[in-house]
Parts: sequence; C-alpha cells; structure tokens
Amino acid sequence: MSFFNSKNSLLLLHKSLEGVKKAARYDLVLSPQFYIVKRETVPVKYSFQAKKLAPSIMDDMLPADYGYEYVVKKDGDSWLFFAYAPKEIEEFLQNCCNIPPHRIGKIYFADQLKEVLQKLPVGINNDYALTLVDGFATIVPRSMLQSEKYAKFTPKLRPKHSVNFKQTSKFDKESKLEKTTAIVAALLFLLGVFFFIDGFGYKRAADKEEAKLNTLYEEYPQLQSKLVRESIKEKYENIEKRQRSIRQLLDSFSQLTSKKTLIDRLELKPKSISGRFLIDPAEKKRVMSVATGADLKVKEVNPAIVEVEGELK
Repeated sequence: MSFFNSKNSLLLLHKSLEGVKKAARYDLVLSPQFYIVKRETVPVKYSFQAKKLAPSIMDDMLPADYGYEYVVKKDGDSWLFFAYAPKEIEEFLQNCCNIPPHRIGKIYFADQLKEVLQKLPVGINNDYALTLVDGFATIVPRSMLQSEKYAKFTPKLRPKHSVNFKQTSKFDKESKLEKTTAIVAALLFLLGVFFFIDGFGYKRAADKEEAKLNTLYEEYPQLQSKLVRESIKEKYENIEKRQRSIRQLLDSFSQLTSKKTLIDRLELKPKSISGRFLIDPAEKKRVMSVATGADLKVKEVNPAIVEVEGELK
C-alpha cells in the first residue's frame, strides 16, 4: 500500500470509458465493474493476516475467466476484501484506449470515495453515475437518481491510499527503459530503510505475528478448511445475490423511463425496490407492458402516476 502522492494522470475506470487524454502513466480508480468487494468480520489484527484469508472468503464467488489479486482494508470492526483481475483491466485499456499495461501505475477502488458519494453522486457520463447502494459504490442510470447535482470526477477526488497494479503482461523494451531507473532507486531506498531502521527487529516481529496467526489457525482450523469455505460461500452468496438483484432491478426500472415518463421517487427496502413514476397517459400502455415483462408489480395511483415494485431475489 502506498501513502505517497502520485503525479500520474487519474482515470475513473468504467466500461463506457472513452476520450482519454494521453499521458505517460495512469493511476486508476476502479469502478465496481472491475472488482468485487465483501465485508467480513474475522478474528485477526493485521492486514497481512486478513489477506491470507481472502482466497478462502471469496472462494467460488469469482468468475473463472481470470486470475485475481486481493486487497484488504480495515473498516471499523470488519474488513473489506477486494478482488480484481489485472488481466481483465489490461485487456480493456489496451482495446479501449490503446494504453499498454506498463503505463498503469497505482489503483484505487470506487468504494474509497464513500465520503464523497454520501454527499453527491459522481457523474460518469451523461447517462450513468456512481452512487451508494446498500453502503457499496454502484453504477446506476442517472434517470434512477433524485439528485440534480453531480460531483465531477477530478484528480481532487484521489483517495488517500493506493496499491500498486499487478501487471501480468511481459515488459516490452520501452517499459524496461522507463522503469529501470525508478526500480533501482526504489530498491535502494527500501533496502536502506528496512536494514538500517527496522533491521532484524522487523523480522522478529513478523515471526511473532506469524506464530500468533498459526496459533489462531490451530484454535480455529475452520478458517482454512474446505468446510468454512462452503460455509462462507453459503453465507455470502446471499449478499452477492442481493447486490446482483439490486443491479438487475435498477436496470429494469430504467427501461420504464423516457422523456414522458419520469421517476418521482425511488426506495430501497429490505426485500424489494419500489418507485413512483410520473407518466404521460399516452405512455401508460408501454410502461405497463415493460413492467409486466420484467416481473414488476404495477399499481395505478391515477392516470398520471403509477407505483412500481420489484422483489429482491
């Protein structure tokens, strides 16, 4: 994890990204389209301990198309576990913006923008915005939001803490030339810091914490067992299904809107999402047809207002 300010160009990475300004290197704020996040309470104190548990906690919940990297962040009494696929990001940037992997520097996650998103949605383009749903960053159609104001994504929104991007592609000649000086300088700096400041004390401390972790595994062997993976899978599949169901319902609701059909109110309930739509009477037949086709319940309040509700599965 890095605490240093970066001078790299900052991009909000989403699948409708276009018109990227040319720069030497880029730092990325990943939208939820490029990572999966889960909150979990585990009996560990340090991030390196939590990271060892990440594959078990997120096992069988990730698509098998790519290999994943894991990042953990403390969140109150819980931990946030992030999983992202470097190869997916590399392929997208290469195809979308002709940005080669070696030009990717540090990455952040959209959930790190929580303080901003609690105040205003962050505009992505004319059609979509980043907002909070169930406490997690989510991309939704602007037509689904009540807000008339949107925060603009700028370098000022750069989160405090980053991680280095784990490149999977082989370095080309240009990449080697660009990185050689920086790598040598960084290695010398790190060697000096760790040897002269931390020395062997750091190793002893690490060994001590490792011993504590091994003791924890002995006391709670289920943390690394197949049984706990199945238990965690069963527990968190419900959370994953809920998040997926929310996204699907929001997409369905967005299909009801048009220039003559506007959403007046949207409410997220424990088991459903409901919305109040202001409609032109000429649009009533279309709205009813689309809602019925999407398994949404429709109640006509009056000829100009309908209430729509979808069940979270």
